[in-house]
Order: sequence, then C-alpha cells, then structure tokens
Amino acid sequence: MLLKLKDVPGSLIGALNPISAHGGNIIGVLHLRGGRGYVPVQVTFTIIDESSLNLINESLRKENVRVSKMEVEGHRYYEKKTHLFCLIGHVIDKDIQDTIDKINEVGMVSDLDVLMPSPEKKSSVMMNVDVDKEKVGKLMEIINEICAEKDFLLIKSL
Repeated sequence: MLLKLKDVPGSLIGALNPISAHGGNIIGVLHLRGGRGYVPVQVTFTIIDESSLNLINESLRKENVRVSKMEVEGHRYYEKKTHLFCLIGHVIDKDIQDTIDKINEVGMVSDLDVLMPSPEKKSSVMMNVDVDKEKVGKLMEIINEICAEKDFLLIKSL
C-alpha cells in the first residue's frame, strides 16, 4: 500500500494503527522524505482475507489517510490519482457541504482552501480530490454537473 501522509508528528503511527487493528501483519515500512507537505510511505503487510483489507481501507479513509496505490499479491488492486480543482462563484452560499458530499460519492476531497473576500462577492475554493484512476470520468461528470447546477466556473489542473 502506498500512502501519502501529512508531514506532521503522529501521521505515521495514525496510518499504521488501522492496519494492525484489523488483522494486518506489518512486514515493512518505507518512509520517503522530501514531498511537498506530504510524505510517501510504502507499507507492506499480510492479511487474512479481502474483508480485512476492506476494513483497513475504510478505517484509513475515516482517518483521512490518503491511499495512493494498493497492490495485492503483486497485482494492482487500485491506484488513486489526486486532481486539483478550483471552483469560482458563490461556492459557500450554494451549500459547499452538498458539493463535497456529491464529489465524495466517487472520490474523496482531501484538502480544501477557501478565499472569500466578502459575503456579497464570489468565493474561490481550491480542492484536492483523490479518486481511483478508473473513476476519473465519473468524477469529471459529477463536477461538471455541480458547476452547471450551481453556476460555478471550473478551473482544473492538467
């Protein structure tokens, strides 16, 4: 499993706890320094069955631990990509929680920055969204629907 951890004290232990709590036997941890705000960490572990893996995955998601890639017995289980989007409009006033919830149906908003000059002016929301690379098309469909419905300007990373 390849994780992207925030470069703050306690992140590594916070990511390892759900693995061992759900029966994962940790074999190795490779902690690579030098990321911009995030540290890539490769964790190798054994598990009893796929349901244990799903419990680990769900626990990591609840702890906001970003899983970038997962391989099971040497084969890609899934691989997540992070996409950066900027929404411009009355994003806060038009129910930002609803926007996040709709995006989280297919991916996960992992970081959010808001610029709101004043209540009557348009706001800008920059968000990182982690999504399995197989679901990028569905993510774009959802974001385009949100922008059309709420009259947001969308700027996306390449």
